Amino acid sequence: MSLAERHYSRPDVQDEIIDFCRGRWVAVHYRGLGGDMIFRRYMHGRPLRIDTAISFSEILKLNGYSLRSIYASANVYWRIKGIEDVYDLSNIRLCSPVWDIDGELENWRLTLRVAEEIVSFLNDMGVEESLFLKWSGNGCHVHIHEGAFSDGLLRKHHPLDLAYAIVEFVNSRLHNRLLEILVKGRIKIENRVDPARVFTCPLSLHRELDVVCVCFRQNEISKFNPEWIEPPGFHHDPSWRDHVRGEADDLAVEALNAIGGYPLKRRRRRRKTIPLDKQIIKWLRKD
Repeated sequence: MSLAERHYSRPDVQDEIIDFCRGRWVAVHYRGLGGDMIFRRYMHGRPLRIDTAISFSEILKLNGYSLRSIYASANVYWRIKGIEDVYDLSNIRLCSPVWDIDGELENWRLTLRVAEEIVSFLNDMGVEESLFLKWSGNGCHVHIHEGAFSDGLLRKHHPLDLAYAIVEFVNSRLHNRLLEILVKGRIKIENRVDPARVFTCPLSLHRELDVVCVCFRQNEISKFNPEWIEPPGFHHDPSWRDHVRGEADDLAVEALNAIGGYPLKRRRRRRKTIPLDKQIIKWLRKD
């Protein structure tokens, strides 16, 4: 068995991936025997999803290619049955603010310094219990759990607006403070919150490096080292599930006041051409 086959055959790995992906739009990388890769977000004309052991088993192989990496959307949807569902903004139930800190594994200490600054700022803004971090190959993601917003706030504001505004707000406040570290470590922080964005799923293998995407909490940042991501003895904290409802409300309101919502969602211009999402739906439905 290959490394990927051994890894994804583990019940604990399967359970964790299924639990994280439930309600999310999934994407996968497959690797062929020659090392070539293919990327899929749809299967049999439907958006990919992983919410049961059966659905997990169905994506392990594709036309002689083996599963390599799994990605999941920041969005949690009310339903994922047809292509229209993942392009319908009203179908987004929750959305997680995610900071994508893109660096290189050899500069992991500098990458974590950036993550520490983001976490410290979020703590100052009252967000502590709803935070978790993921180390994914060459970089780190900082997540605010999508459940950290109250129902009252979600009735007033779209989840995508909340997530986008928070990430942009924090980036703008920390840019000057982090500039020297970013340049020194060849690190980028990008706001990649958008309607279709996917991020590496916990316990996925990296598409190129033989390492595992692991979660950890803020009190473990100083303890992290690259040995944590080595299979099969990876170090992963399943408490990414922990959150406090409403903990991120004050931060969200301040961010919205300063930044506004997701920009492309605000600008609705008339088109002469068919929108890309409708082109994709039309193409996938061709038989």
